[in-house]
Amino acid sequence: MASVSLSQRSQRTKRTWSREQLLRHLELLSDFSEHIIPNLPPSPPASRSSSPALGQKRKQDPTFTQEHPKRPRTDSQSTRSSHQPSIPPPQPAPSAPSRHIRNPNALTATRLEPSEEGEVREDLPLPPPPPPSAAPTTSAELDGAVDFRMPVRRPKQGRPSLRHFDLIHDRYYTAGRQLKYSGDARFWSTFPSSHREYRSLSNPPPANSSYHKYGGLIARLELVDALICFTYALWNKDYSRRCCIVDSWTTTTAFLTWCKTKWQAAEASTEGEKALLGLIFMIEGFIHARKLAYHHRNLNVEVDKIIDKARNEVVANIAVAEREMSTPSVQGAKKQGTPQMLPSPASIAPTSSANSTPTSRDGDTPNPDASSLLTAPPAQAAPGPAPHIRMVPTKYTRSIPPHVANSVNSVSVPVSANMLGSIKDHMSIMSATIAAFNSAQQTLTLPTLQKYFPKTFARMMYSTLSPTDEHEVDIEDDEGELFWPGQSTNGEGLGWVCLMGQAMLREFGKTYGYKGLAGVVPKPAPEAIESVSRSISRGGGSGSTPHGSTPGGHTPTVPR
Repeated sequence: MASVSLSQRSQRTKRTWSREQLLRHLELLSDFSEHIIPNLPPSPPASRSSSPALGQKRKQDPTFTQEHPKRPRTDSQSTRSSHQPSIPPPQPAPSAPSRHIRNPNALTATRLEPSEEGEVREDLPLPPPPPPSAAPTTSAELDGAVDFRMPVRRPKQGRPSLRHFDLIHDRYYTAGRQLKYSGDARFWSTFPSSHREYRSLSNPPPANSSYHKYGGLIARLELVDALICFTYALWNKDYSRRCCIVDSWTTTTAFLTWCKTKWQAAEASTEGEKALLGLIFMIEGFIHARKLAYHHRNLNVEVDKIIDKARNEVVANIAVAEREMSTPSVQGAKKQGTPQMLPSPASIAPTSSANSTPTSRDGDTPNPDASSLLTAPPAQAAPGPAPHIRMVPTKYTRSIPPHVANSVNSVSVPVSANMLGSIKDHMSIMSATIAAFNSAQQTLTLPTLQKYFPKTFARMMYSTLSPTDEHEVDIEDDEGELFWPGQSTNGEGLGWVCLMGQAMLREFGKTYGYKGLAGVVPKPAPEAIESVSRSISRGGGSGSTPHGSTPGGHTPTVPR
C-alpha cells in the first residue's frame, strides 16, 4: 500500500524521486524473476503503444493453470517501470480457464479482434505439408523424361537439289510397293485355311513371334506404312517442282480406299488404332486439299474469261435498254399503251335466229357484257430471279433497277463440256476434302497424341521448325523435331503429315514388335506371281483383287 500511495502522490506533485525511493523500487524488481514459470512460451515481439490491455490477446497454454497467472510483457513493463511500480494483472474468472482446457478450439472460433503488428495469428490453421515431388529421381526416369520432352535439334541443311528429291521419290515408291504386297499377302494368310480367300505364306513367321500373334494388325500397319511411303514419294516430286500433278495423285485413290476399308472393318479396339485410322483420313484430306488448291488456280483463269464475256454482254444490254427508255416516241407509246383489239361480230351477235332452234332458257346466265372484255387489265409477267451481284455493274449494286435486272437475266454464254467437267471435279474434290477432315478430327487430335503418342507429341510441341521446313527433316530420324501440320487450304503441309504419320507408326508398332520394311513378306519371282494370278482368276469371287491398283509414279508431264 505504501508503494501505491507513493506512486499516486508522485503523479500529483510531479516532483523528482529521491535516491532512497529509486533504490527501494529496484529492490522490488530484483525479486520479480522468482515468480516467472520456467515453461512459459517465449514473449512475442514488441507491439504498438496503442495495443489492447495486457494479458488479453494470447491463448493460454493448457498446462498453465490458474494458480500461476500469465506473465505480463516484459518490454511493456520495462518502459513503464520508470513511472510506476509493477502491479500484477487481475486474476481471470475461474470458469474461463477450465472451459478453454476442455475445448481448446473455442477461443479460435470466437476470437475476432485483428492481430497486432509482428504477432502471429493463432486463429488460422497451419497449411498442409507439401505433397511429395513427382519429379523423376532415378537415372532411367530422367532419361525417359528427356526423351519424351525435348527432341534433338538437328542443324538445318537448306533446300536440297532436285536430284536429291528424285532419289527420295524412287526410294520410297519402291518401299511402298514392297509394303503393299506384304500387307496384302499377310492379310490373305490370316483367313482360315478353309476360306476361299486364304493364301498361305511361303515363309510364315514363327508361332511364338509377334508377327504370328498379331498377324492381322501387322498387315494393317504395313498397309498404312505403304500409304505413307507412296504419299511421301509423290509429295517429294511435287515439292521439288513447286507444282501438283493431279494425274499422279489420282492413282492413289484406289489404294487409299482399300486401306480405309480394312481399318474400318477391323473395328479398332484401342485409341491408338483409331488414331491411325484418323491418320489415313488426314492423308486423304491433305491430298484432296492439295489438288483443290492447285486445280483452283487453273480453273479460276478459265472461269474469269467466261465471266468477262458475260459482263460485256450485260453492259451492252443495259445500254440498249437505257437508250430505249430515253427515246420520246417510245415513252409516248408506253404512256398511251397498246390498244386492245375489238371483239369480232360473231362473238357479240345474238345466238338465236329465225332458222335456228332457241337454246336459251329462263335460268341460264346471260352472256358477259362486251364492255367488260375491253376494260380487263392485261396479265403481268412473273418477276425473274434476282441477278447475281457479281454480274451487275458497280453503279447499280446498291439499288438494281428493273431494266438492269432484266438485262442481266437475259444474258447467257456458252460453256464447253470440258469446262463443265472441270467445275464438277472441283466441287467433288471439295466435298471429299470436307468429308475426310470431318472423319479425321474425330479420332486424331492433339490430346489423343499427347496421351497415346507422347513422344511424337513432344517432338511437335517442342519444335523450333517453321511450316516451310518440311525438307529439313529426315523421315527415318526418330529423335528429331517435327511440326504439327498447318492449314491445308493453301495446298501445303502434306509432307508434315507423312513425317508425323511415320513417327506415330513407329511409336505404336514398338508394342507389337513391328519392324517396318525389315519384316515384309518378300515378293516372289515373276513366274510365281503369274501362277498365283492364274489360280486366283480360276477361283473368282470378290477377293481376287481386293487391294486395288498400285499408285503410279510421277511422269514428266505439265501440271494441270
